[in-house]
Amino acid sequence: MKVTLKDDSLPDGAELYVKSLGILVNGKAVEFSGEEVKAFEAARGLSIEKAFADSSNIKLAKGGEN
Repeated sequence: MKVTLKDDSLPDGAELYVKSLGILVNGKAVEFSGEEVKAFEAARGLSIEKAFADSSNIKLAKGGEN
């Protein structure tokens, strides 16, 4: 799963820690393994898609999608 953070209030390259997932980098896609995503979902009790559904700053892409 590729997770892209694009928050105009943060400088490009700024790092944001997401509990149970890892570090997102502003302006870049970060690839997380299936195991990392499953651990995040187990800790949160909901899918990664639902967890970020209300965030306009986060884009998710599976596999080779951009």
